Amino acid sequence: MEMTQTSINYGKVLYELSIPREAVEASRKILEEVKELSGVLESPVVTFDAKERAVSRIFPKEMKNFLCVVCKYAHAGLLPEIFQAYQDYYNEQHKILAADLYCVSAPSPEQLEGIKKFLLGRYHAQDAEIRIIKDESLVGGFLIRTRDQEFDYSLKGRINALQQKLIWR
Repeated sequence: MEMTQTSINYGKVLYELSIPREAVEASRKILEEVKELSGVLESPVVTFDAKERAVSRIFPKEMKNFLCVVCKYAHAGLLPEIFQAYQDYYNEQHKILAADLYCVSAPSPEQLEGIKKFLLGRYHAQDAEIRIIKDESLVGGFLIRTRDQEFDYSLKGRINALQQKLIWR
């Protein structure tokens, strides 16, 4: 998903406000879990005062001013992107690498540690947040996606590579 510059700017501002990360994460979860809330905050029919009251009652108090500004400028529809931009910027500032690990079955703690060490060495990061995504289509092994790179150690990837070699003979 390509992020808008507006979302990136809001994400950086949210980070620079030094709001506790727990409050930001709690707000993201609330919006994710209560789908109707986004509709209320985005709606041009709902008055700003009503939005402000809803924000005050539902979200952590540290987030109130930020969320009210987002609503005031009619950017509430960008909140999922804004939270992603905040997370990306947070990771960048703390040298945390975000990676997706696609696998048929979850790796053992030792395997996960090995993958983490590989990524930290490769990207000179201080930490890595690895999201595990189950993908039966890989047949076996795993695939790592991070930044603009993909490391394919899956059986499906090896079968495809072998097929390509056979085709090019």
